[in-house]
Amino acid sequence: MRLTTTLLAILLLFTGAAASQNFQVVHTFSGPDGSFPNGDLFRDAAGNFYGTTQFGGASNQGVVFKLDSSGKETVLYSFTGGSDGGIPIGRLVGGGGNFYGITSAGGDPTCSCGTVFKLDSTGKLTVLHSFTGGMDGAQNPGQPELGLVLIHGDFYGAASFGGTLGCDGSLGCGVIFKITPALTESVLYRFTAQADGGFPQDLIRDQSGNLYGATGGSYMAGNAGTVFRMDTAGNLTTLYTFPGGASGSSPRWRLVRAATGLIHGVTQFGGNTSCALGSIGCGAVFSLDATGKEKVLHTFGKQAGDGEEPSGGLLDVAGSFYGATFYGGIINSTCSFGCGVVYRVNDGGQYSVLYRFTGAADGWLPTGGLTADGSGNVLGTAELGGTGSGVVFKITP
Repeated sequence: MRLTTTLLAILLLFTGAAASQNFQVVHTFSGPDGSFPNGDLFRDAAGNFYGTTQFGGASNQGVVFKLDSSGKETVLYSFTGGSDGGIPIGRLVGGGGNFYGITSAGGDPTCSCGTVFKLDSTGKLTVLHSFTGGMDGAQNPGQPELGLVLIHGDFYGAASFGGTLGCDGSLGCGVIFKITPALTESVLYRFTAQADGGFPQDLIRDQSGNLYGATGGSYMAGNAGTVFRMDTAGNLTTLYTFPGGASGSSPRWRLVRAATGLIHGVTQFGGNTSCALGSIGCGAVFSLDATGKEKVLHTFGKQAGDGEEPSGGLLDVAGSFYGATFYGGIINSTCSFGCGVVYRVNDGGQYSVLYRFTGAADGWLPTGGLTADGSGNVLGTAELGGTGSGVVFKITP
């Protein structure tokens, strides 16, 4: 049962809710300079941060932006939604003075299924691949926080749809692709929505060059998602299949793999069912050991003021894991399901809420993973807030 806003505010006061001095809005978007920021921020050696917004800019198709150490923003590129792509959906990868990323619209004029792009230091954009929506895959604005992984000069990534068409309706269940320096795209794996799952999420790599990721599951296959490992030849091994329920369902976003071999991640649903999302659950934080045994570190929505439904991957800082949720926290007229929270959890299951958004100038709907600034702070983005176009925030844990 939901608490009233007044009662919840009193409860937060007496349970040590995050102090306001620990939270700072670094930048508020206005629309022309970007709107609906999403995805992890990329930090360079000089302390500048780079990211994307899904909308806003000259054509309202999103931008790539830079924030310097003082919080001053520069728009590096505004997408048009044409052949250059539009609605970027995730984190940037930096290398050699360039940035690489993925859009979910534009590109191929028939499909408008998104692109893989390179942006150089002068603001010149080069499309590395335009998805056609067929066997090569298709992107979708509903699957934010996808990025690229660089291995020996080749880029690897996931497309959440396309591939084996008709495997789960007509959109296809997603692919893992590779793009070479010669701009040749090849599909390494097409998901079937059977035991391998479907709708792949962001990828990570280990020191040997193997790729790891999660699938959002498939109701046709009767599973609630998977965690997989794949080599660069496209050989895929399912490490764990979620049974749903208390173990969580629909693993999302990017995984974290520790040197010990433990894999950490979040599920968007499952876990506790006596929360705002009811029978589908409000999500969980989990770890997997080398044998594929799962441990649930936290189940969201069990306590008043907790977060509900994780909205991005985890950030590992010395064995503590930081993340954000779309909902939960403070409930008010702006946020009927809660404005979202930033949280911290460790392998022992010790969990705390670091900040509860209010739905005002501080933002709401925090989206994407968090990024460390090297000085003990973490930064992230909220899709809405301030002028309504979203914010970049900083928290001192």
